Amino acid sequence: MNKASKLGNRLRRTFTWYLSGKIVLALLIVAVSATSIVVTSTTYQAEIGGELNVTNSLVAIDKGFSVAGSNVVAAGTSCSSPTIFGVDTIANTGITQQDLVYDVQVNETLTTSINTCYRATLVVTPNGGSATTYGPVYMNSTSSILPTFRINCEFDIGANPPASPYSFQLTVQ
Repeated sequence: MNKASKLGNRLRRTFTWYLSGKIVLALLIVAVSATSIVVTSTTYQAEIGGELNVTNSLVAIDKGFSVAGSNVVAAGTSCSSPTIFGVDTIANTGITQQDLVYDVQVNETLTTSINTCYRATLVVTPNGGSATTYGPVYMNSTSSILPTFRINCEFDIGANPPASPYSFQLTVQ
């Protein structure tokens, strides 16, 4: 009887731990299942394509879109008041703080014509929509052409991005 009693006690303890483990596991499953799941949506802008159409021995580098940190008065508004190529000079449309700004860097090359006025225009076309033209901004080469001379051409395209997807074309001529 002593052996039977020991076996009974052992089974009772084992069963108690087994049952307790099952209850704890069931409570954890209920707690995890009751946790709320938060779903957030994210909207991405899609760009179909971009084109930099540059003539007259200039080179352009797409610097992309950014949000304007401050208001900026227009610079390089005509061939009679262009922005002159130099180190980190800027030709821009009037820029409003918090608007989207497209930036392209235009560099002189050793074969760029001297003392010549160039015009940069940006055209943004939403898919299935009408094209919108920004600019132009004007820049002028110097009498001493240096490939390190450049101008950042900045175009304010407004507070809202174009309808997605869209394409853009920058022409410098």
